Amino acid sequence: MINLLVWLLAFLMQAGLLGIVMYSLISLSDLENDFVNPHDSSAALNKWVPVEYILNAVLAVFLLVTGKWIAASIHICISLYNLRIYLQREHIVDVTEIFRQLPKQKMMRMIKLVIFLFSFVLIIYRCASALHNASTKQMLCAYRIVTH
Repeated sequence: MINLLVWLLAFLMQAGLLGIVMYSLISLSDLENDFVNPHDSSAALNKWVPVEYILNAVLAVFLLVTGKWIAASIHICISLYNLRIYLQREHIVDVTEIFRQLPKQKMMRMIKLVIFLFSFVLIIYRCASALHNASTKQMLCAYRIVTH
C-alpha cells in the first residue's frame, strides 16, 4: 500500500512538471505568433522556471529515497542539467533577447516535454502495477480469513 502512495505522489508531481512545460511551450508559441508581447511572456516564463526546477529536484530526491532507481535516474539527470543552466544564468528569459532565444528555448522545452512524457507513462504503469499488487494482496488476505 505504501508503494501505491509513493507512485501516486510521484504521479502528481510529474503531472505538475508536465503542466509547467506545456504552459511554457504554449507561451513561447504565443510569443512567436505575436499573440502576446515579449515583456509579459518573459515575465510569465521566468515566474515558472524556479518552480519547475525545485519540483523536479524534489521529485528526484523523493524517488531516490524511496528506492525507485530508474525513475530517479531520469529526474536526477534533468536536475543536473537544470543546475548547469541555472549556474550559467541561462534559465532567465531576457525580454530584450527573447526572439533570439526563442528557437533554443522551444527546443529545450520540447526535449523536456518528451522526457517528462516518458517518465509520466512509466509512473502511470508503476502506479497501476502497485494498485494491482495491493488489491491482490488484500484479496489473498480476505480469502485466508474466510477459509480458516
